[in-house]
Amino acid sequence: MKAVIRQWVRGAIVALASMAIYAVALGCYTALMILVVSMEEGGDNLTVGTTSLTQAVVLLSEGSGFRTDSFTLTITPLLLTILLIWLINALIMRIKAYGPHAYVAGLIVWLGLNEAFRQSVHLGLVDDQWLVLLKAAIVFSIGFLCAAVPESAKMRAFRDWTRKQVPADIRHCLKIGVALAVAILSIYLAIGLITVIVWSVRNHAAVVSLFELSGMETGSRILTTVAMLIWLPNVMLWAVSWLFGGGFAIGDLASFTLWLGQSKELPAIPVFGILPEPVSSELWRTVALNAPLAIAALVGLLAVFLPQGFACRPLNVRNTSTRGPVLVSLIYSAGAFCLSAMLISLASTLLFALSNGSLGDHRLAHIGVDVMASTRVVGHSTALGLTAAWLLALIGIALVFPIVWLVERIKDSRTTATTSKTATVHQARFLASQPQESKEEQDDKHEPTDTSSTGLGLS
Repeated sequence: MKAVIRQWVRGAIVALASMAIYAVALGCYTALMILVVSMEEGGDNLTVGTTSLTQAVVLLSEGSGFRTDSFTLTITPLLLTILLIWLINALIMRIKAYGPHAYVAGLIVWLGLNEAFRQSVHLGLVDDQWLVLLKAAIVFSIGFLCAAVPESAKMRAFRDWTRKQVPADIRHCLKIGVALAVAILSIYLAIGLITVIVWSVRNHAAVVSLFELSGMETGSRILTTVAMLIWLPNVMLWAVSWLFGGGFAIGDLASFTLWLGQSKELPAIPVFGILPEPVSSELWRTVALNAPLAIAALVGLLAVFLPQGFACRPLNVRNTSTRGPVLVSLIYSAGAFCLSAMLISLASTLLFALSNGSLGDHRLAHIGVDVMASTRVVGHSTALGLTAAWLLALIGIALVFPIVWLVERIKDSRTTATTSKTATVHQARFLASQPQESKEEQDDKHEPTDTSSTGLGLS
């Protein structure tokens, strides 16, 4: 009973500590930003609304948007969401609140805190009560499961069961498939980050112009720019879609693709200044569109041939005993590639959907990417790249086999010819070493020796 009570207490502490650390840090920065803006702009003291704004941002980071008289904000700041999940995960691992009792207690406290925030927010929330609490529960559950599942006794028992029941080759195939999906998605996100940096460098003058139009001073510019970083993962995902041919839109006011960059009466928000122009070079457009295919093909080839992957060795087709493992590795790599392509498509759909939102109810009702189109350009190109990697490996092995067979045939024929030539030389040397008989001795051997007829004649 004491252990159960201890788990309940630990779960409640995790929820309270997580929300306290997160909300206090967020509130302090919000208060600082509002204070600097109000001081530089010379307006009224806006810090009185810090608490309500902080609570609204906490709910927004869990996916629940809000609206004011001038705009509606439902774009989830994914960077804050990731940091919140990481904070919950870290505290659970620190306090060791892994059990189901700790989860229930923590979830109850977490939902209570979110309900208190929901009732205290003066801004109008977009979602109903049940949906706000559901999104909060999902965030807390993800953070808890990421920490508790790897350490749970049932997970250890499941891993032991899979080691006994599932063959090692199948387990290795599944691991490689998941690792490939994670690696390829990580490369895509890194490319998206690089693309956003390039946008920022190329279009910094437009951002400065928007700051000047807004009349913002240096302190306000710095703090608001840092605040905009909470939407960096969202913009990275939009950049991935834009780079690979899907594009994104800012409501009905702007549309951005590699071929098009149209905008009409966009709001004077500084972050909109970094949005890209169309790419004029046909070469760079071709490189961008084929980048996911090339990345997937390269990663797939590494997985086929590296020792950490399937360690496929084409030269092993020379021997009958080692020819079977080469074919088996190709079969398992095909299964891993199928699993990777499926996971990448599912993850892309989820990430693109989470990155979207709105800034209004009419022309700015939808900001972000077309989920289906973006998933198609990413998932389809990735699947083609993995298929190309597998076919290249298969063709390489298929080419190695006849080449090795011809080389061995040539070697065998040369060895046979050399052996017969050597035998002929040895025979000639043997005959040459035998003693030679004279012509008289050979004639004597061929003379008749019939003594009986000679005797009869004499008699």
